[in-house]
Amino acid sequence: MREQFDPDLDSVADAEDAAEFKRALVGVSADHRRVLQVLLPRLAALQERGDSAAALRLIAEIKHIVVSEERSPH
Repeated sequence: MREQFDPDLDSVADAEDAAEFKRALVGVSADHRRVLQVLLPRLAALQERGDSAAALRLIAEIKHIVVSEERSPH
């Protein structure tokens, strides 16, 4: 029986997610980038504590910042 967890596939997915995030971050203003620099360590801390609900709320907040910046006229 094949294992559900495949570290090679997970590392590829993580690399793809990181690349997508970096592409989106390029379009974010310096002000929003500073806000994200504060929020991302908070997200990591929430994940380490296992606080999924708070982590999901913070992810939604981060997504809102990135998406609203992409939509605003430059």
